[in-house]
Amino acid sequence: MKYSFLVLVNNPVPVHDPRAAHLPSGAAMASTIRLSTARRPGDTPLARVFTPHVTRRFTRQAPVPFWIHPGLEGGPWCSVRPVAPDVYDVCAADGALLARITRRDARLLSWPRRVRWSARLTDPPQPVTGKVGTWYAWLTYVVTAPAWLLLVLCVTVYSFFDGTADDYTFSSPARTRWHAPGAGTVLDYRGLSKTYRFDPQRLDTRVAYALAVLQTWERAG
Repeated sequence: MKYSFLVLVNNPVPVHDPRAAHLPSGAAMASTIRLSTARRPGDTPLARVFTPHVTRRFTRQAPVPFWIHPGLEGGPWCSVRPVAPDVYDVCAADGALLARITRRDARLLSWPRRVRWSARLTDPPQPVTGKVGTWYAWLTYVVTAPAWLLLVLCVTVYSFFDGTADDYTFSSPARTRWHAPGAGTVLDYRGLSKTYRFDPQRLDTRVAYALAVLQTWERAG
């Protein structure tokens, strides 16, 4: 059954749970994955995400491995490790390779292309690909950019004289639909609500969560 979830980026919390003995000393819980309908902090998360260090956050320039545990008390579910710039291996708890995730930069020349997140699955061996931002959203963004820039400039000048320090920046299109051959859309990120619409019958949940965490952390960084 399809459901919607979101990735919450937390202040890293040190791990003291003895069931997490496989994690390195100094590991911290950096994110939780929750149903989009879960509004209370006490609601059980779908999964927890751990990184090796409390003080070292994940960035594209300095990525760190991370581990995903299901639920509130679940043990290791999968791990995600950087193997090259913008390339990550997703492995099951027993070390078996589930997928290799790759991020490809956007470019303007010689032919425009959007940021692309892709996963090469091992079982079954097939690609899953998502492009950041729909083409019509990018067209609207480019066409209206001069007006938005003028508005931001005017508000910034007003804030300078008014003494406020609000951030009036606006972000680029973010909606990302991941497609798999013969399966259609398997994961759909909606930028306005920051939620992922997911069909677990069409994509391994561990790979879907890994894609979501990587994309969320990249945007948060």
